[in-house]
Amino acid sequence: MPERIVVSFRGTAALSQPDSTDAVAPWPGRRGAPRAPAPPSRQKGAARAAGGAARGEESYLARALALKKRAEALGATLCAWSAQTFSFEFTPDDVEEAVLLAALAAEDAAVHPDARFAVGIAQGEMTYVGEAGRFTALSWGQPLLVAVMLARVALPGDVLLDPALAAVISGELMTLGAHRGIDGARRVRGLRLDAQQPLRRQVAESVARLCKPPLIGRDAELAELAVPPGSLAIVRAEPGAGGTRLLLELERLLAPSRSLFVAPIGASREPFGALRRALARAALRAEKSRARAPVLPDRLKPALARLLAGEGVEPRIAAEVLAVWLAPSDVRVGLLAVDDASEVDAASLDAIALALSPGGGLRAVARLGRSDPLPAPLTGLTPAATVTLGPLSAPGAQDLVRRLLDGCIDEAGARRWAARAPAFPLAVRELLCEALESGALRWINRSVGPRRRSAGRGRPPRTMTGAELVAPPALRSIEARLRLLAIGQRTVLTALATLGGDASDAAIDALCDGTGAPKVAAVQAALLGAGWVFRPEPGWLRLSSRTLRDALLAGVPPGERAAWHLAAARVVEDHASVLGLADAAWHAAKAGDRRSAADLAGRAGRAAGDALLEGSAAELLAFADEQETARDHRDGAPDSSSSQPPTYRTPIEVVGDAPEPQRAARSALPAEGERGEGAGDVAGAPAAQPDDTSKDFSDATSPDVGLPCGDASGDPLAKTTESPVLSMNDIAVRLAELAKQALVQGDLRTLERLVGELRRTGEHLELAERMTGLISLGRGAKEEALRRFRIAAEADASPSQRARALLAYGVALAAAGRTEGALLEALSALARAREAEDPHGEQACAQFLAQLAAATGHGEAARAWAQVARLAGAEPPS
Repeated sequence: MPERIVVSFRGTAALSQPDSTDAVAPWPGRRGAPRAPAPPSRQKGAARAAGGAARGEESYLARALALKKRAEALGATLCAWSAQTFSFEFTPDDVEEAVLLAALAAEDAAVHPDARFAVGIAQGEMTYVGEAGRFTALSWGQPLLVAVMLARVALPGDVLLDPALAAVISGELMTLGAHRGIDGARRVRGLRLDAQQPLRRQVAESVARLCKPPLIGRDAELAELAVPPGSLAIVRAEPGAGGTRLLLELERLLAPSRSLFVAPIGASREPFGALRRALARAALRAEKSRARAPVLPDRLKPALARLLAGEGVEPRIAAEVLAVWLAPSDVRVGLLAVDDASEVDAASLDAIALALSPGGGLRAVARLGRSDPLPAPLTGLTPAATVTLGPLSAPGAQDLVRRLLDGCIDEAGARRWAARAPAFPLAVRELLCEALESGALRWINRSVGPRRRSAGRGRPPRTMTGAELVAPPALRSIEARLRLLAIGQRTVLTALATLGGDASDAAIDALCDGTGAPKVAAVQAALLGAGWVFRPEPGWLRLSSRTLRDALLAGVPPGERAAWHLAAARVVEDHASVLGLADAAWHAAKAGDRRSAADLAGRAGRAAGDALLEGSAAELLAFADEQETARDHRDGAPDSSSSQPPTYRTPIEVVGDAPEPQRAARSALPAEGERGEGAGDVAGAPAAQPDDTSKDFSDATSPDVGLPCGDASGDPLAKTTESPVLSMNDIAVRLAELAKQALVQGDLRTLERLVGELRRTGEHLELAERMTGLISLGRGAKEEALRRFRIAAEADASPSQRARALLAYGVALAAAGRTEGALLEALSALARAREAEDPHGEQACAQFLAQLAAATGHGEAARAWAQVARLAGAEPPS
């Protein structure tokens, strides 16, 4: 007989006439045994007692028969019946029906709690014995024994599950801890089913009950952002700190004449992509609210139509459209909010900068990361105010917990859960979502409490690594929630993240076509209810946070990323406007399809030229030429070298070179790839001569190029890791040398293998960490590389080692285009080198500062630093 789920019930049937037989009597020798009842003639109300026992017997039988009918309606079959236990069997696919039957019996409100059924559930193979009716198939087996034992030791109203039950192992069923008892000579242990929320999907539905609280703890920041017309205010906030919510709250408080919310769209390559989508949504909201849309002059109406159609206009004309759209009305001025300004396309930012003329009729607020530089188009504007969002206070975090849970949690619980998460709004919310979905928190009616007494107590489950400490605060909870998500729903979210986190239902469905994932219409209710996405406009989905987008992209296996980008390129090409083909070209380049990337970028570039978008046209046409040139060498080779998720603001020239490790290393990492070359090479500064850099500092910023290079076609590890005569220290030294050679040659794959072997030896770990950062930077993963260099620079070490780490971080910042940060880190490195009395380190730092100054157009400073480098490298007088 196939495998079955067995549900056994134990009732509390009593003898209606216990004195009519001598077979049943109390055991007098047992301590605490009840006294033998007096003869009926001596008891008061003997007839009444006998009648009550009879009614108890009838009640038990009636409830058992009613339960049998309910079980048959759910598709169960009666498999065993004894005096006080009876059992039903279900197919393995009917686990929900089995649990529902048990939970209804255990939670029967019409029965006194002490008289309710005790239930045990187990699963396994049963042996058929015979039939006794249509819904009765007598059978026997190990699961019947286990289920009956569990029912015997269970308390009335409890449902005990066999820990080996498949639904328990998979986490499909929710439990309330373990219960132990003794049945005969055996010790029995079962897991208590949560009869009120037995299924995980019921628990997950609790997330939809979370409230949207008001903005908490940001009153001072809001007051500072009330800037005068024609000015720009900056909000600096890390992902999850509430920057987006602050912009929306500011829009509500200022009550502008009109507002426009600009956010990145797609891969942020389409000229005017962010501005086009913002205007389209603003027009849709005005129509929906029956508000009067702005009246544009006749000369600007064709320009607005071209913008909305994705055909583009001259930046000056786009700025006029913005100014008219947000023109003052009734003494109120317009408000332009720019979210994640570092990811918005340059053409949209150009138009915004032109529209913010001094004394104009609108004001703008841009949100950036804490360390993000001001985008180049906005550097000509002087910010009127800058606020930085930090973590919430402890009372603020507790208040946020209470408001998210609609006041259903007590003060102690709010304090407990607020202390479990970093005090950032998104981190607190995601922690509560994770707790509800995992079952740690239980939300029944108007009460929220821990499912187990230990839930939410103590320190986090484990000590966070350095990478987790610098990651967005909400990342850990988001990753934990994604692990609980059904594969189909996660695939839909991954498709949305690949498209930039904001896309139409049609585009998402097209990208998921062939993956086996459901349509958006089939999963939208679950995704919206769980807070994964929201609808910015009808027919569109947007991820709830940038942190979620990054977590989804990082979760794609490296071997599958090229396929995702290739499919995304085709979908964007089918659904985008002519300028939107720039996004498709970027995806094609990430997938290694250079032919398509060149064609798509060329078409988008020519359309940008027709719209007089000279800067965008030049960038796109140059990118198309690069792809066409690279195709002659590697036609259609996939980008299998990339091990990092796509970064949507990665420079387009770096993306184009990603399939060729050697070119990528030499273009993105000149300071590390060749001796003496600093960030100035990226910006066009002359490169220093190899002899200008000291060999003592070579492992930080300039590997020694004097070492003999091995055969590129052979395995560089063959004569190192397998040598029977080299010591571990010699192996580590040799691996370090080979790693430097691979870096000079731009062979990132070999470099990655060598770094892995170097880590195994336990030697030169600082060098291995810096090399890993270089690999990430060479593959276009700018943020990952900077994160690694920052961790190394902040670690406790000797002054000499700190100087190396700080200089390496400065070089990486320069290669990523962050010259201000590179200058500060290089100056810190110089101070550390002087503290360590390391002339070679001082020379290397001064050389890099000279190149950085030259690259930024400060010729006099470059000459001064070059003189410092020469003095540091000079031989001391004898």
